Amino acid sequence: MLYLVAFFIPPLALLLAGKPFQCIISGIFWILSWFLFAFLGAGFLLWLILAVHAIMVVRDRNTRKMMEEIHRGRD
Repeated sequence: MLYLVAFFIPPLALLLAGKPFQCIISGIFWILSWFLFAFLGAGFLLWLILAVHAIMVVRDRNTRKMMEEIHRGRD
């Protein structure tokens, strides 16, 4: 579910993944991408970069949670 949010609304996914500072920076660029898309038609590439970054952060979060669960199981 969070991957879907990361694809469509990258700043929200970063916030839900526990990265508030990255969320702020991503939000600024996300708004900029919408303006570039609306006025110049060039915002798609910036939005795509933001979406890929958010997906990578969510994947890293999920991997870390899984590793913590494995580590707790061994103790």
